[in-house]
Amino acid sequence: MLAVSLTNFLCFSLTVLQLLTPIVAIGEECALNTECVHLRKCPFIKSRIHQMPRKPYCNLNQRGTYVCCPVEPKPYVDSKDQERRVVKECKSYQNVRKCDQSFIVGGEKADPKEFPFMALLIYQRGGESPSYICGGSLISSKFVLSAAHCFYQPRNPNIIRLGELDYGRTDDDASPVNIAIKKYTNHEGYNHLGDKFHDIAVVELEREVQFNDYIMPICLPLVDGRAFTQFLAAGWGAVKDFGESSSHLLKVKLDIFNDNECLGHIDTDADQAINTTIQMCAGSHHYARDTCTGDSGGPLFVDHPDYNCLHLILGVTSFSHGGCANIGYPAFYGRISEYVDWIEKLVWG
Repeated sequence: MLAVSLTNFLCFSLTVLQLLTPIVAIGEECALNTECVHLRKCPFIKSRIHQMPRKPYCNLNQRGTYVCCPVEPKPYVDSKDQERRVVKECKSYQNVRKCDQSFIVGGEKADPKEFPFMALLIYQRGGESPSYICGGSLISSKFVLSAAHCFYQPRNPNIIRLGELDYGRTDDDASPVNIAIKKYTNHEGYNHLGDKFHDIAVVELEREVQFNDYIMPICLPLVDGRAFTQFLAAGWGAVKDFGESSSHLLKVKLDIFNDNECLGHIDTDADQAINTTIQMCAGSHHYARDTCTGDSGGPLFVDHPDYNCLHLILGVTSFSHGGCANIGYPAFYGRISEYVDWIEKLVWG
């Protein structure tokens, strides 16, 4: 995924989402932030398994009953936050998106309707072929979240495409819709000539979009993401350093890198800086997984802890250090929880 070096980042910003090529490890059959353990070691599932329509069984080739057990399940929303606009909006999405399918995490290609919040930022004029600039995430019926650096291009995006899966095909079970960009707002703290702080942009569409199985917002967070051990990232970025973009939406599972690990990958002597309050990083400690060129602006997210079939965005793809998908080298993301107040004001007033 975000495997672009800091020094060459501006040159590669069009392809940051491209190294979403995972290498699947044996035993990766459970969803994010769960682990396969014997049923007796998971009281959380054991007390509920008879009421669950879909049993979370795993490790079926072993003797005994194994289940995908949540890692330290915690309530997502405190009672004091129940009236927050972002919480109410997220709850309302449950009424639109219904599913009983458990999507497989760890495969390279995303399934139809798997990530209906994914957006493509495009430049296109007249009869020109479209240029796919960045990724983004639909967060309401009229707004998309992306990265500020996506709007410092030779040709800035002027179109948002929603409902896409494979932009190179028409038989991919997708329902793409192009909507003109009305305006974009970069965070006032972003400096495209300096550090990579506040690399966040809110993009307003020319008109509202109707929600369906192919187009549905992602929920905004009230947590900073540190409690999660794994994330997902998705995009149409490059599949290797200096490689071509994937026309098919790709997905990858990534590990959290703690704050000290993030700071350890930054060269302070080269005027590179990280602020772990407003930035986070993720990658893989053991496998060649990452975001890459073309993935910029796309989401770092998890399955929503409370609502089935919905997702929770925690980061926006910003930059990387050390090339695409180098084992042990993370990519860097804007930490969305630090910007929710700002986003709420822009989107809902």
